[in-house]
Amino acid sequence: MPPPPRRRNAPQGPDPLIAQRRRGALLGLAVGNALAVPTAHRNLQASPFPTLADGPYDRMTGGGPQQLRKGQVTEEVHLACCLGHSLRDFKRYDAADALRRYRAWQPHAFDVSEAMKEVLEDCQSSGLPPLGAGKRVWLRSHRKAVGAGSLARCAPLGVYLAGDAKARTQAALEDSALTHYDPRCQLACAALTAALAKAVTTGEGLKPEDLVTAAESGILLAGAALGRSAPDYVQEVAFASGLLREDLARARDDDPWLYGPDLHVHRAQHAIHVAFRLAFWELLHAPTAQAALIDVVHRGGDTEVHGAVTGALVGAFHGEEALPEEWRKQVLEALGTVKGPLWDVYHPRHLLSLVAD
Repeated sequence: MPPPPRRRNAPQGPDPLIAQRRRGALLGLAVGNALAVPTAHRNLQASPFPTLADGPYDRMTGGGPQQLRKGQVTEEVHLACCLGHSLRDFKRYDAADALRRYRAWQPHAFDVSEAMKEVLEDCQSSGLPPLGAGKRVWLRSHRKAVGAGSLARCAPLGVYLAGDAKARTQAALEDSALTHYDPRCQLACAALTAALAKAVTTGEGLKPEDLVTAAESGILLAGAALGRSAPDYVQEVAFASGLLREDLARARDDDPWLYGPDLHVHRAQHAIHVAFRLAFWELLHAPTAQAALIDVVHRGGDTEVHGAVTGALVGAFHGEEALPEEWRKQVLEALGTVKGPLWDVYHPRHLLSLVAD
């Protein structure tokens, strides 16, 4: 008699937990940003750490200086959508295409941060190669960090390039350098995308500390790469690496020292460190994604950036369903009756095409 046929394993679909985390990172970015609209750039009095705020800003309301609709997102998510479209179309990161899309966004923007405005003006008027605008702006500012805008848009890189550490690291460095050249900004983007990649490639048993460890490894890998590509700024790279490692160390403490004389949530100075440290503190101390985002938006300062960065991180760890369904629905449906570029191109629903099976 012939031997019985071998039993084949049933085909394996995508891990549901991994899919939840991938969508959670991208929706968390948008949800955190939209939730923060009414508190952006306000000097709110929040509870001292580690006490978490629980209201009154615990739902989507819109409003803010631009009188946005409920669930509507701002610059950080618009630019993340530009990045997402570029990744989807090229199947890789392309700096020239990303910058082209950032520049094409400006005429449709209802508000442009000062850091982005200066870079986009340099691209337009300097007569020099646009890809060098971020570096030129940084040098003109006497090598000062210019905010956390690149950190707030980089989540698509962590998700789409999760399985390729080298490509992801290089993309994070290059994309930040387009607009936020300071090594602190570049390395922070590499660290955050490394943490997101860890979350969206790990199944059961993932711990918050695993993402911090991944971020630390991301700083080391990116620091070495940046040191090789920018040998004139080796000292700045080493200094930046040390500061970001300190941010992660402080994020582990009950008090992350974000209301001090040197680093303060309400001051734009050192904004990259505030956004980076606060996001990892919330990951490590807030019990849920919802609790983390509610706390962030009540601390004031640049909450649209803080909400986007924290939302991506806690969304990646806890997964899509940890973000309240009403928040997700309001973000994904906002502007649906208006149409136009803010719906057709720069709407957060387009981010999910990066994780469509």
